[in-house]
Amino acid sequence: MKKYFKNLSWTQRSIMILAVILLGTYYYFLTGSLPFQKETVTVNVEKTKDGETVVMLEDTNMAKVEKDFAPDMPEEEVMAAIHQMSHQKVKAAKKWGALPLTPNRVKRLIEVVSDNRAKYVHASVYLDILTRWSKGDFSQVDHDHNAVWKLQGGTVGAAKGIASVKEEQQFIDEHFKVKQ
Repeated sequence: MKKYFKNLSWTQRSIMILAVILLGTYYYFLTGSLPFQKETVTVNVEKTKDGETVVMLEDTNMAKVEKDFAPDMPEEEVMAAIHQMSHQKVKAAKKWGALPLTPNRVKRLIEVVSDNRAKYVHASVYLDILTRWSKGDFSQVDHDHNAVWKLQGGTVGAAKGIASVKEEQQFIDEHFKVKQ
């Protein structure tokens, strides 16, 4: 491969490099991450008391969760985290970014928002959403997504409903590295 690359002209090398960059950028905007950036999660499919099937993810690296959700996390990052976690469970024409929606992440965000309640303008909105999610209640996740999306000034990508278990599993397979 090295020998082949050396035999190319500067123009050909430049075109190849540009093509790789463009393909990487296209993939990033299509999926919200690059293949080597995918978060590793464990998937559990559970039944609720009502008999509803729910997909639950578990973190494989709790230290990363605590690092990513620092105690002094800016409010914009809290909004972005809730927004990106909701993508797992909603239908939307466009979804930019993906974070695994896990009990550990929800719990950690509740701690961060509670500790910064006086600083965050929309703390009550975040706590309502996160408290519901901490109880496994995703019946309003599309409304939760849109509430945060509107706070962020969203114009494209409103949630149009709740994803089916199959759609959610497809999203997980596409955006996260699933540990068996």
